Amino acid sequence: MEDFVRKGNLYELYGGLLKENPRRVYEYHVVDDMSFSEIGEELSISRQAAQELFRRADRKLQSFEEILRLQEKLLRIRGLALSIREQCRDPKIEALAREIIDGI
Repeated sequence: MEDFVRKGNLYELYGGLLKENPRRVYEYHVVDDMSFSEIGEELSISRQAAQELFRRADRKLQSFEEILRLQEKLLRIRGLALSIREQCRDPKIEALAREIIDGI
């Protein structure tokens, strides 16, 4: 499950940087939970072609994350905001921390 969430987050952060077909395959598989056979039918390509487009897109998204580290930074910010919310008794600061957490 953790890998599935990570892939969804990577798609949300960097999916717009992919070319159209790899982006659609990745979205169909990760966001819409479609099988590669279903994706192949939808795009008029083979199951193997859909799977290969997915693998390439996944490698690209991972390489974007290795360079930019946006997911890593967002997780760190979220963790710090959770810590602030738990330790702070000031309602205004707690509300700001909650806003940060909900916005990520």
